[in-house]
Amino acid sequence: MKYLKSMKTGSEGFTLVEIIVTIVAAGILGAIFVHLMGTALNASWNSVEIVRDESNGEGLMERIIAEYVALINNDPDNALSTIDDYHGQTIDGITITANYILFDAGGNEVIIGPPPATGESLKFVLQAPIQVAPAIRSRHPLTTILTKSRTANNDQIVIY
Repeated sequence: MKYLKSMKTGSEGFTLVEIIVTIVAAGILGAIFVHLMGTALNASWNSVEIVRDESNGEGLMERIIAEYVALINNDPDNALSTIDDYHGQTIDGITITANYILFDAGGNEVIIGPPPATGESLKFVLQAPIQVAPAIRSRHPLTTILTKSRTANNDQIVIY
């Protein structure tokens, strides 16, 4: 019996070749993983900046609209000419552009021009800076159109 136990032919454990192949395969997969994750980690700051700029832009747009509502409630005839002071400013890194516009019979936008031009509609465009090549990532502007929708003698005050 002792003789049969010592003649056992089954192996216990892995061979050196199997261990080396496993280590090489794990190394290759690890290098690919680190390369891909490293790229994602290096670009993760983009998301933070985009969210920050969108938040700043939305807050600034809310401020402009709230100011316009207050102006139109107090002096509807001069509200547009007062709010156009924002044109050309940069606030929190966001560039503000204002243009008086109108729409032709076909519904196409026609730009009258930036302040001091006048008109019945004022288009505000807020644009955050683009910090990498535009082909890689562009920031979409926020746009709103404010209109001279009422006069001092024909409408009630609107509270939002």
